[in-house]
Amino acid sequence: MKIKKLHLLISLSTLIAAANTANAQTTVGVKAGVNFSNVMMKDESGNKINTQSIPGMVVGLTVDVPVAGDFYIQPAAQYSRKGYKQETGGFYGSATNFKVNASYIEVPVNLLYKPHVGTGNLLLGAGPYIGYGTGGSWKSDNDATIGDINVGKKGDVIFKNNAMDGGDVNSYLYGKPFDYGLNFLAGYELFNKLSAQLGAQLGLANLQPHADGATREGKLKNSGFGISLGYKF
Repeated sequence: MKIKKLHLLISLSTLIAAANTANAQTTVGVKAGVNFSNVMMKDESGNKINTQSIPGMVVGLTVDVPVAGDFYIQPAAQYSRKGYKQETGGFYGSATNFKVNASYIEVPVNLLYKPHVGTGNLLLGAGPYIGYGTGGSWKSDNDATIGDINVGKKGDVIFKNNAMDGGDVNSYLYGKPFDYGLNFLAGYELFNKLSAQLGAQLGLANLQPHADGATREGKLKNSGFGISLGYKF
């Protein structure tokens, strides 16, 4: 899995460098920030399950490609940490403060509007994203159990399309690995270099895995908002 991640990042970096060479007006940048992620979750009876947001980091590369006037296309490649928390209950019914951290590699593509305002540029954007879950971890304040089996206070997060594929006894199945949805952002850029942005994501993919080909009725969708700082080279 680490080799696949490395290949993905190298490929994306190569494409970005090629785009920057081909068009002098295309700018490459970096960004880093914090997300406050959560999930929209319903059980198989359609009942909403209460969850709380948790913080996680996001880091990545961005490319601003001019389209016309103040409009740009901004693709990016980023690592994002998502997840949620439940004070009681959750997958392990005996767990308290059950916290899930899920790692994603994401490719958002935003249509960006950058009019000159004051001494810098206003940033307004929206567009789709795709993501792929690569792993993560979970923890609880007390020992969690599945029936009579004690699985401890922490373990790994895994992603599977089929819930019956399972994993280690202390592995928590977050959901299907492939995710997609919508991005929204607003911010301000100074000197065509430094920027601060507020952003939000709305997951559209139902990550609930199937069970040996049978569709399950529950729902799980990612959501979140955050703040980040960016720098253009």
